[in-house]
Amino acid sequence: MNPNLNAVRAGLRRGLTEFWISMRTPSESSFMLIGIVAVAVVFWLQRGVELMPGVPTAAFIVPSVLTIQLLFVACYGLATVVVTEREDGTLIRARTLPTGLRAYTTGLTTRTMAELVVTVGLTLVIVAALVGPELGLDAAGIVVIAGMFVLGTIALTTFGMVIGTMFRNPRSVGGWGFFVLAAFVFVSGLIQPLASLPVWVQVIGVITPIYWIGHGMREAFLPPELAMLEIGGEWQLWLAFAVVGAWAVVGAILAPMLLRRVARRETASALGARREAAMQRA
Repeated sequence: MNPNLNAVRAGLRRGLTEFWISMRTPSESSFMLIGIVAVAVVFWLQRGVELMPGVPTAAFIVPSVLTIQLLFVACYGLATVVVTEREDGTLIRARTLPTGLRAYTTGLTTRTMAELVVTVGLTLVIVAALVGPELGLDAAGIVVIAGMFVLGTIALTTFGMVIGTMFRNPRSVGGWGFFVLAAFVFVSGLIQPLASLPVWVQVIGVITPIYWIGHGMREAFLPPELAMLEIGGEWQLWLAFAVVGAWAVVGAILAPMLLRRVARRETASALGARREAAMQRA
């Protein structure tokens, strides 16, 4: 049987198993639960508030919330897993197997996808319960959202890998990594329209896939007249899919390369040193 196919199957099983374990781990499931509760509170406070006649404020908030969830699960959560498994020796063990890194990468992506399905699914249920049909989301919008999530997850996986290879321990990711992602949120127009920010911020924003993921999400929820808030003053769905798709291709190529590079640099002595340092910090 094809060893690469076996590696993909093993990665799928590993990813789903790790996801199920994380859901039964209070420290991890509570983090997700707190985020969902916070989202519910925001939408509860915004119920009945309109951005303009016939357009609830929630229709503008939902795309940003979904994009931020995607960013933090695919980047922050993934980076934390990568750093933790570098520290505990999981990555170096994967390197020793013939197709271990392929299975490892597949497992990470599978776990990330499963976490996103649960997180986003619960968010949409809450939104539907509090806002309902006022959002005006149709079948075409659902297809756009699904496409953006699939491509966005693959694209942002690379960001997570990069952050995971930049830091030496999970505590650093929790500090500086969170700061880096918060900066990405700001320059990507998820807090306020990117067109209202300085030109140099706009340049940075349109280069990243995060702005275009949010752009596609907003196009699915908002009416045509609110395109004036976007760069160029119009919806550019084809360009959004092209940019995010290009980043997804780059991510699919670079993610395994980054892991192989980091795995080659891992040695038993370096692993032992990090474990000793971790024990001293504890």
